Amino acid sequence: MNVEIQQTKPRLHVLHLEDNSWDAELIKLELERTKIPCSITQVWTEKDFEDALRLGGVDIFLSDSQLPGYETLKALARTREVCPDVPFVFVSGTSSPTQKANAFFRGAADFIQKDELFRLVPLMDRLFLRGTSTGTMGIDPLPEIGVPVVVRCDRFTCLGYLDREGKWRDYARSTELPNVIDWSDL
Repeated sequence: MNVEIQQTKPRLHVLHLEDNSWDAELIKLELERTKIPCSITQVWTEKDFEDALRLGGVDIFLSDSQLPGYETLKALARTREVCPDVPFVFVSGTSSPTQKANAFFRGAADFIQKDELFRLVPLMDRLFLRGTSTGTMGIDPLPEIGVPVVVRCDRFTCLGYLDREGKWRDYARSTELPNVIDWSDL
């Protein structure tokens, strides 16, 4: 008898705080490009978010940075209280340097512009595929602000660092780096 054993990957539960169904669909399509099976729960009110948070089992939080009637930095703070090891990523169409800095200061794992959704797949790989040889999903935090690391951009790799506003900078020239895909320690 010939039996084929198929190994299944664990399914990640994504809690997506987003009020725009079109944006939620675009992000869902981008997540489908990852090699990681996901189930996505979309919520857009504080009550629904709190209910989903109480249920638990969330592997990653994705959140727009602005929602009517709910302060998303408050959502970030709640996740840090309830499940501090679960990554919280802002995926936003609008942001200011101050808003990004506040998000990183309060514990956001990343801040991705909606016109840069191509960054979501490498981020998910970095957060959940590294360290999987042991059977656990590894989370690589962002580097310390100002500490030099190897930064891989869309078309080149260089020495760079993360500044206080959450922007990647070239280490030699301090210019902002375009289309950062990944980073690694020296």
